[in-house]
Amino acid sequence: MALGRYPATVGRMLRERRDAFGDRLAYRERLRCPEYESLTYAELYDRAARVGSALLRLGLRKGDRVASLSRNRAELLILELATMSVGGVVVPIFADYPASQLEFIFEHCGARWLVVSDPTRLAEALGARSSERLERIFVMDFDARAAQAEPERVLPFDRLLARRKEPQFERRLASVQAADPCLLMYTSGTTGKPKGVLLCHRNILSQRKGIGLLWDLRPEDRFLSYLPWHHSFGGIFELFGALYSGASLTLDESYGKDLSLLIENFKRVQPTVYFSVPRIYQALVAEAQASSRVEREIFHPRLRFVFTAAAALPPSVSRYFEAKGIPVVEGWGLTETSPCVTVTPVSGARVPGVVGRPLPGVRVKLAEDGEILVQGPNVMLGYFRDAKRTSRAVDPMGWFHTGDFGELGEGGLVLKGRMDGLFKLISGQMVVSQEVESALVSSPLISFAAVYGSGEDFVGAVIFPSVKEVSRAARARGIEAPAQAPELLRHPRVRELLKHEIKRACSSIGAKYQRPKAFVVAREEPSLRNGEITPTLKIVKPKVAQDYEAQFRAMFKPEEADPRAREEVIRLI
Repeated sequence: MALGRYPATVGRMLRERRDAFGDRLAYRERLRCPEYESLTYAELYDRAARVGSALLRLGLRKGDRVASLSRNRAELLILELATMSVGGVVVPIFADYPASQLEFIFEHCGARWLVVSDPTRLAEALGARSSERLERIFVMDFDARAAQAEPERVLPFDRLLARRKEPQFERRLASVQAADPCLLMYTSGTTGKPKGVLLCHRNILSQRKGIGLLWDLRPEDRFLSYLPWHHSFGGIFELFGALYSGASLTLDESYGKDLSLLIENFKRVQPTVYFSVPRIYQALVAEAQASSRVEREIFHPRLRFVFTAAAALPPSVSRYFEAKGIPVVEGWGLTETSPCVTVTPVSGARVPGVVGRPLPGVRVKLAEDGEILVQGPNVMLGYFRDAKRTSRAVDPMGWFHTGDFGELGEGGLVLKGRMDGLFKLISGQMVVSQEVESALVSSPLISFAAVYGSGEDFVGAVIFPSVKEVSRAARARGIEAPAQAPELLRHPRVRELLKHEIKRACSSIGAKYQRPKAFVVAREEPSLRNGEITPTLKIVKPKVAQDYEAQFRAMFKPEEADPRAREEVIRLI
């Protein structure tokens, strides 16, 4: 299917949406007061034009980087659209990165300007030595006291908004080309330093056009959004999905962390489409099953479909939505592919493991070893300042080597896992770690899991339970145990409950040798602080292995282990 015409650049898209939907609601939030503060498409364009004009006055050249350190909010949206419209490159940085990551990203991206949300983020930014290279730092929630140390360099963001739109804004907008870079996203890999993925206007907008040919997104649609804009799922796929179709996007200030607030926003906004990750869908279904009122508020008649990505959605959750008449659409891709490569159809039953067919304009094939290769207008320009890595990832014919492996079947692409997630047992049998981990986290009692066993006799796992769900399950079974971790998770009957739950969850794994034969219950939740998880909620398996080294020895080599560590291992055989 040919893509046909679509706007060449983000700035032209924004101008076209202003002309077509000027008075329609584009965006709203309620971060400062109980009532929503709103922007129409005309107002959004005007503010982007003013900030774009201010950036040009500061001397922004095509390709200059403008970094941001903030959670989602209106000023961040305006900044990104303004920067892209005048040929700059947006660098959205995860707001909770530790100082070491900020140090690296500031140095690597070479941004001339930084915009932060508040004095706390300002202090974190100034704490990084490489921030000395920044010409100006603009603060959204400006506090003059926080800027006292550098009053010439630290300024209120309102100064950018205060400028009038100038003629040079339209001239620069018209000169920007589809192949010009506009977005530099740092992927939080589970090993090593973040990679800077450089994307252009064509990457983003070809994707939106392709989705538009498959989905009936309309100006009347309402998005409820918490997905962070520093990540491609939220910052490209969802955000530009709303803007491209002229729909309205309401910020969910729960940021995916406060479930009661998320449910309240569902009731208030009544989204017609909803984008999220399996963890949230599992939590919503659990709340709906516990309360008919919550069920009515989530599964309201205006909700047309939900979209899931980033991990496998448990079939039971998918069936629950579909039983309510709400289709579940799944997609797959990477930041390097802007991000979506395949999607499942809106109509028809979802098949577990199948992530759909390629978007219009995108080609997919398998290498001899099963690795998935992608070619199309959505493939990145490259890794910023890393020609060697780029040449390894994108071959001379333009095929991007994804690092994922799978199969091509009648229903589309079947995703199997990461190439680096394969390992062999001592028997020579191959284990697909993602398949095992997906089975484990299909249980509502388990939030995260990491499996190991390379060169060992069997598969072992570290599980990170959902304390709330474990406590709920324990009460339902009459187990009198403390409600909080770690005491809850040490209770003998709770350990037995987890043992039976893991057996049940892993019974869906076809190859019995892939089923874990022992596991350890993590002593604390994975976090950025302890380094066991990335900002995109991926487990950093080498760090987990390091943190549970004694327990691993007890799991695989019990005769060599400390007796206390052996007590922490729960065996399933």
